[in-house]
Amino acid sequence: MPPRRLSSAATLAVLLIAARASNADDALAPMVVTAATVPSQAEGYQATRSNLVNGRPTDFLSQARTVDQISSQMLEDIGADSLTDAMAYINGVTLGNTMGGTEAGFIKRGFGSNSDGSILRDGIRQPRNTFATFTTERVEVLKGPSSFRYGIQEPGGVINLVSKKPQYEWQRTISGKGTSFGGGNASVDVTGPLGDSGAAFRFIVGQQDEEYWRDFGSHRQTVVAPSLSWEDDDTRLWFAYEYRDYDLTLDRGTAFVDGKAVDVPRKRRFDENWSRVTGHDQSFTARWEQDLNPDWTSRLTYGWNRRQYDDGQPRVLSVAEDGTATRRADANHGFDRRVIYTAAELLGDVTLAGIRHEMTVGIDHERRRDYLADRYRGATDTISIYDPDDGDLTLDGATYLDSTSHRLDEIDTTGAYVDDNLHLGERWILGLGGRFQHTEQYGGQGRPFVVETDTQDDVFLPHASLLYKLTPQTSLYASYSESFVPNQPDADTGQRFDPETGHGWEAGIKQRLLGDRLQASLAYFEITKENVVVSDNGVSRAVGKSGSKGIELSAQGELTERLSVLANYAYTDAEVRDDADGGTEGNALPNVARHTASLLLSQALAVNPDYGRWRIGGGVRYVGSREGDSDNSFSLDDYTVADAFVAWDNRWLGDNTHLQLNVHNLFDTTYYPSSGGDTRVVVGEPLEVALQASVSF
Repeated sequence: MPPRRLSSAATLAVLLIAARASNADDALAPMVVTAATVPSQAEGYQATRSNLVNGRPTDFLSQARTVDQISSQMLEDIGADSLTDAMAYINGVTLGNTMGGTEAGFIKRGFGSNSDGSILRDGIRQPRNTFATFTTERVEVLKGPSSFRYGIQEPGGVINLVSKKPQYEWQRTISGKGTSFGGGNASVDVTGPLGDSGAAFRFIVGQQDEEYWRDFGSHRQTVVAPSLSWEDDDTRLWFAYEYRDYDLTLDRGTAFVDGKAVDVPRKRRFDENWSRVTGHDQSFTARWEQDLNPDWTSRLTYGWNRRQYDDGQPRVLSVAEDGTATRRADANHGFDRRVIYTAAELLGDVTLAGIRHEMTVGIDHERRRDYLADRYRGATDTISIYDPDDGDLTLDGATYLDSTSHRLDEIDTTGAYVDDNLHLGERWILGLGGRFQHTEQYGGQGRPFVVETDTQDDVFLPHASLLYKLTPQTSLYASYSESFVPNQPDADTGQRFDPETGHGWEAGIKQRLLGDRLQASLAYFEITKENVVVSDNGVSRAVGKSGSKGIELSAQGELTERLSVLANYAYTDAEVRDDADGGTEGNALPNVARHTASLLLSQALAVNPDYGRWRIGGGVRYVGSREGDSDNSFSLDDYTVADAFVAWDNRWLGDNTHLQLNVHNLFDTTYYPSSGGDTRVVVGEPLEVALQASVSF
């Protein structure tokens, strides 16, 4: 095992041992002290160093981009069970189309969707999905165009889930949660060293079984995630596997008629209890880092992800003014979505001609395969949304669609990239780099199979940045980057679209305050994207050009030793700039709020430690009004949602017994977080009380 930096407590212990040894009569043999690796995650609300910008750990003040983080402590405080829960406290981000709550979809700085490939785990793209937090250590968000580092990407940014890694000290945690909706979840997390071999393991099992809060439905999922790491002085290996089995409610929400939500109880659903998504996912990740010499490190990364599932839903096609809803029974069987990623990189920190260079040189290859075997369309019926028991729609006798079944979309990309951060003296950092990317896209559908896409594209994606450290605690920066996305075909019609291209720049200031306890940033950005594809009620089309610009302000960390804070605000102005065919020029982009803000506070109470450690806190989330579709035919009102929690740590059992009570949507606000069209408006969750307990030993 390589020597590791000691924590403050371990350092004090070493000094005490040394002092006793110096007073001993007998000479002692030399003693070597090692300790477990210091976790990369900072305690409390402070953001840690992030690899997200350029693949190497970079300090907050040296990042010439906006990188927001939701720390492990924040995830715990807000009681986040999913990525959607965590993202509620990121400014400039709103919810997009979620495929009826079965996929994560976010709008970032005006751009994004559930199919944009912007969600990463440990830097590797994931198939479109929902994401539980059983195996998540923290969440990072890199805003702005990121194709230089991550290839095909929307210009709004990427979201990275950082996995829990094996630790070299034994830790066992058993936890469970119950919710007022009914049911709950439970997990077991065990990690520790494998003797003196230099290896450590982690094994996580999670189970969720919750009742759905609307009229009917439930969510069930099981996660099994073993991982293994090994290291010595010059080598670091990490392997992780995750299996997830799930059965999720697919709920398209409510409807808007004449620009307003229909007047029915928010719990009422317009579909049937067979509206579900069932399937399983698998992922495997391997990473090998080898120090070649004091200046250079090589890194090999491999990722394999696969999602297989079926879905079925009574799709609401329209709702009339009298409350008559027309529905159709739809089903898709045999979805198979895969992402395979391989990268080889050299990371250097060298001095050439008197200038320090932090360099990354790499090549990568990614294959994305999206396949749907069978598509069915059933009968239609009508129901009254005021008395939805009138209908009884099923898939019995559904028609098999030969022309749109057997749908295949494949994207193969190979990229070569170079990134160099030049340290010009003590204060200036000039970042220069670029990616050359070759993309092959192949696809079609039907039985017999008809090839509809067989294209190739070559593109060079440059990026540049300049950062100036005004003081040791303050930096100013400006950056420019580009994006490239081969558009996916329309899910229903198979229509193809030309690739999207985008570019963006941002300028800002970052500062550490209160003795490095608090980090604050202010950024201005502009993004332009061409050939944007928009979707309303499942029908996609391209507009010529759209753009966004705005301001983001954020502060997070510790105000005092006991008081933690996350406070942020974003103004985002996103609109269609050119749409010769659709007539939407000047319209606001759907689901993009001009104003978003959040505040999360956590206070450790000054009570006698004999009575345990008490923490209380809460948060407020504000999302401004948003347009519900690309035609701006209706809008979603702004909303404010409050949350609260109280936590108590004691030593009833093991090293720590943790009890926590969370109240979500404290004032039971009715709100609509996103829309996929006027018949697909998501209804926000009502007041929920959750009690969780965990034991660590």
